Amino acid sequence: MRIAILFFILFSMIFSETNFTQNRWIVENKISPALYKLIDSIEHDPTLLCKDNIDLASLKNLIDGYSYVQDEALAASLIEEANRIANIYNVVKSTGCYDPAVFLEDNFLYAASENLADESNPILKKLRAILQKYLAIKKSGGWQKISIQDFVYLKRGKNYDVVPAIKKRLEIEGFGEFEYNDTLFDGELYEAIKAFQAAHGLKADGVIGPMTIKTMNRSVDEKIEQILLNIERARWFVRDDDFFVFVDIPGFFMQVYEKGEPIFYSKVIVGRKSRPTPQMRNVISYAVLNPYWRAPKTIIEEDILPHLQKGEFQKIRDEHIVAALDSFGKELVPFEAIDWNASDGNASKVTFLQLPGPHNFLGFVKFMFPNRFDVYLHDTNARHLFKYEYRALSSGCVRVQKPIELMHLFMAHIGKEMDYRDIFDILWESQNKKIPIRPNIPVYLLYLTVFMDKDDTIHFYPDIYGIDKKMLSYKKLHGYDKIATKEGVKK
Repeated sequence: MRIAILFFILFSMIFSETNFTQNRWIVENKISPALYKLIDSIEHDPTLLCKDNIDLASLKNLIDGYSYVQDEALAASLIEEANRIANIYNVVKSTGCYDPAVFLEDNFLYAASENLADESNPILKKLRAILQKYLAIKKSGGWQKISIQDFVYLKRGKNYDVVPAIKKRLEIEGFGEFEYNDTLFDGELYEAIKAFQAAHGLKADGVIGPMTIKTMNRSVDEKIEQILLNIERARWFVRDDDFFVFVDIPGFFMQVYEKGEPIFYSKVIVGRKSRPTPQMRNVISYAVLNPYWRAPKTIIEEDILPHLQKGEFQKIRDEHIVAALDSFGKELVPFEAIDWNASDGNASKVTFLQLPGPHNFLGFVKFMFPNRFDVYLHDTNARHLFKYEYRALSSGCVRVQKPIELMHLFMAHIGKEMDYRDIFDILWESQNKKIPIRPNIPVYLLYLTVFMDKDDTIHFYPDIYGIDKKMLSYKKLHGYDKIATKEGVKK
C-alpha cells in the first residue's frame, strides 16, 4: 500500500538540481548554506499538512555536533540524514502527505510515480497563490463576524445598521471598495454581494440571507485549512505535464493547459453523489465520433433491469435503448422475448446499447482513457442541463459542453490534419469512427473545492461528495501530524 511519506527511498534519484536532494551539505568541512535553506524551507512551508511529521531534531543535533567536531563518521551520518529529510520533503511536496485511499476509499486511481510535479505545476501554482492571499489576510487580522439580531433578509434600497460592517467584511476579501458613511444597501453593495455569492456556490441574487451571512462568517483560518486540503489532494495526482486536460469535479468545469496557461474552458456535468466521478490522472488515448453507448453494469442493474422486470418495456424504448446479442446492435432481441426475472442469467448474455445518433446519451463524440471505472469524457444529448449551476447529475462520466471544440483542439495539438469540416463530415454521415490520439493527452479528474475560474476569480465550491468534511473529521480525531494509511493511522 502506498504511504506517500515513506516512499522517499524510491524517489531519491529522480529530483533535479533545483530540489534539495544533493550531497553538498558539507563544503570545505563547513555546513553548506543549502542545508540551512532546506531546514528553513521545511519549517516555513505553509502548504504542508504533515509538517510535524518531518522530524528535524536528529538533523539539527548532527549539525550542532559537526559544528564542534569535524569527524568523518559524523559527517557521513549528517549527509545521510540530510538526504533522508530532503527526499521526504520533496516527496510530500510532489505526492502529498497521506494515502488517498483513506479519504476516497476505492473511488480513485493511484497516479504513476514518474514525472513528479514541481513548484511550476499550474494547478499547484494557482492553489499556492490562493493560499498566499488568505495568509496575508490572516496576518492583517482577518475579518470580524457579522452579527444580526432578529434576522431578516436584507434587500437593496433599504437602510440597515449592519451595512458598514458587511462592506468592511467584503472589502477585506477583495469584493469591492466602499464608503462607510451611511447604512444604505446601495447598488454597489448589491453587486458585491452577488459576486461574493457566486464565488461561494450560493444563489447570486444580491439578497443577504442566512446562508450568505453564514458563509461570510467562516473565519479566515477555516478558509486556509480548506485551501490546504485542496493542495494535499492535488498533490496526490498532478504530475509534470506540459499539455493536459483538467476537470474540477465540484467546480463543474474543465480547462486545457498548455505550457502552464489555460487555453480552453468548458462547463461540465459530473457524477451525482450516489455515483461520484472518480479522481485520477490518466491519459486520453483515442476519441470516437458517432459512438455507440453500451450500458455499464451499474446502470444495467440499477436503472434498466428493474424496469424490464416490471414489464415496463416502453420506458426503456423511450430512452432509445435496445437489447442485442452483439456489441453493435446487429442482432436485436425484442424485450418481450426474454424472461428478465429468470435466474438463469439470460440478461447477462444481452448487450444494452444505443445506436449512434442524436438520441445517444454520449452525443456525437467521446474521449477515452480506459480505466476500471469505465468513465470518460463525452458529449451529451441533454445539453439543456448545462444551464443549471449545480451539475452533479451524471452516472460518473464527465459530460462536456464543448466537445467538438475540444476534439478540434486535440487534433491540432497532435498535428493531425482534421479541421471542423472534416469532423462534421464524419458526424453528418453517422460514421462510427475511432481516432487514435498520439501522443496521449494527460487528463486529470480532481476534486478541488477551491480554485480559480477562467477569469482568475477565487471560488470556494460546495463539498458535493463530502471529502472536505471527511478530511476535517480525520484531523479532529488524529491531528495532521499522523500519517493516514488504509490500514489505520501511523505516527
